Order: sequence, then structure tokens, then C-alpha cells
Amino acid sequence: MAAALADAGADLILWARTTGALTDQATRLQRRGQQVLPQTVDVTHPRTVRRALQQALRRFGRIDVLINNAGIWGGDAALALDRRTWDAVLETDLSSVFFLSQLVARSMVKQRYGKIINVASTSGIMALPHGAVYGTVKAGLVHLTRILAVEWGPYGIRVAGIAPGVFRTDMTREMFDDRRWVKRRLGEIPLRRFGEPEDVAGLTVFLSASASDHITGQTIIIDGGASLTT
Repeated sequence: MAAALADAGADLILWARTTGALTDQATRLQRRGQQVLPQTVDVTHPRTVRRALQQALRRFGRIDVLINNAGIWGGDAALALDRRTWDAVLETDLSSVFFLSQLVARSMVKQRYGKIINVASTSGIMALPHGAVYGTVKAGLVHLTRILAVEWGPYGIRVAGIAPGVFRTDMTREMFDDRRWVKRRLGEIPLRRFGEPEDVAGLTVFLSASASDHITGQTIIIDGGASLTT
């Protein structure tokens, strides 16, 4: 998503918990000719979030697009799910989204314009095994997207969601090690392939651009049609 926005001409603020990977990504994106501000941030630490946001606003003056993409899995069976895992997923995948959006929206209200994109999941739309916490949190995120769109629309702030299906990412690496699961899951996807990170690029740019200015409150599914048949 960051690479696609850089190619479209956007300057970038990048957040991650791991400094090494963050620096490497920032270096690659700077070669595209845009300004890039990498910041080591854990979105569950409010003080760190506020400090980083203040620094970013001093550097760029404004934030036009916020993408909430931080997330952890916590995919235990409901009978085995412990409170610590539940709280960690809720804090990372939902609570941090609301409070960061709230902070950024205050600056967007002043400029009377902004785009907030929440990365949800088809796990929040379909009832899947081992999804008690992740699916519940992502369903909450879909509805939070609607509520914020209603409340903040009068200020010129659009809020939308992207709900990916099964994508090849660092978080799903262990799933793809199971060849039987891969074969079975592929058979449930009409396009007969899994999503790749590049598959969200065009949608991200569209939702960030003025071309989507009359879209708000919607969560767009991008899953190769899997949710149509599962």
C-alpha cells in the first residue's frame, strides 16, 4: 500500500514496531522520489502514538490519508482462548484504530478533509473456526467504519474499509506451510488463487484519491470471490 501511494505521488509516514524492517522499507520508498518519515511506534502505547503524530504534523503540516493496518491474529479455538490473547487482539486490532483515528481526525477537521482507511478482514464478515477474537474484532471494525463515516462526514472526512480474504503475508506464513489446507482453501476461491500484497494497491490508491470522494462508510471485500461461496 505504501509503495502504491508513493508511486501515485504521496509523501509517507511509516509506522512499525521493528526499527530494522522499517528503515529498510523507508529506504526503498525514498528511491521513488517521495518524502518518507519512518517512525518506530507501537500503536498500543498512547504516549508514543501522540509523540510520533506530533512529530509527523510538524514535518508535513497535515495528514490527508490514514491507513489503519496494524494487526495480530490470536487464532485459538474458543474453548482454548485465554483472556491475555483476547485483550491483546482487541487492543491492537480495534482499540488502537479508534484512538489513532480520533487523534488524526482532529487535524482533519481543521482542514475539512481527510481519508481514513481501516483494514478489516473477511473474518469479520464470515463465521470462521478459530475466529472468536479476530473475527469479532474485525466485525467491530467494519461497524466502527460506518459509525465514524456518519459522525465525521460533515467535516469532509471519508472513512472506508478494505476486507482482504486469505493473503500471503508475514502473519499467514504458518498457514501456507500446511499443504493440505492450501489445496482445500484454493478450491473454495472462485479465482483459484490467494491474494498477494500487490492486490490491494489499486484499491488503496482509489480510496485515497479524490476519485472516491463520494464513497464513505463502505467496506470493500477483496478475496477472489471466496466469501461468495464459503
